[in-house]
Amino acid sequence: MVDFKKDSWFYALIAAVLALIAILTPWGTADSGFGFDITGWLTGAVQYWGDPADMWVGAGLQAWTFGLTMMSIAALLLLSISTWKGKEWKWDWLIYVLAGIAMLIFPILALILEATEDAVIGFAPIGIIIAGCLSIAAFVIDKFVGGE
Repeated sequence: MVDFKKDSWFYALIAAVLALIAILTPWGTADSGFGFDITGWLTGAVQYWGDPADMWVGAGLQAWTFGLTMMSIAALLLLSISTWKGKEWKWDWLIYVLAGIAMLIFPILALILEATEDAVIGFAPIGIIIAGCLSIAAFVIDKFVGGE
């Protein structure tokens, strides 16, 4: 039989890789009104028409999302790779749940509070939210699912 509790590090590894892929994709696109689209990333726009200072007005929560996602990726990668190599962590469940909550709450808040009318959501917020769900699933498996 499979010992899910012993393999919870694998779910954290998948969550970290998925979040890493997600931050390398666009946050979304929006119509500029000048005949081209603005491609938004987590901390700014690639194409922008107007005053450069206006580009950073709505990116405050996205910058927090980027920073906390990067810290979550680093923590999950460190934890899962060292667990895979045989080191046991006493508080691994805490890292799973904190990383998962950070990767769930901040992208959702950024989508709600910084949304524009004609924006199309990219893969970045969706991928980060899925990675947060996987990290919380690793917490649930590690804490509540009994092994053999």
